[in-house]
Amino acid sequence: MTLSKSSVDYFKRVAKRHHTPYQKMIRTLIDAYTTTHPRP
Repeated sequence: MTLSKSSVDYFKRVAKRHHTPYQKMIRTLIDAYTTTHPRP
């Protein structure tokens, strides 16, 4: 998956505020999405 620079920069800023790795935040977001939007 390729993210735009602005998206990565956003996650880096937010992750820094929450003292967590930005990659973990992205994975958590994708996991939450796939849990709430199951395949048809």
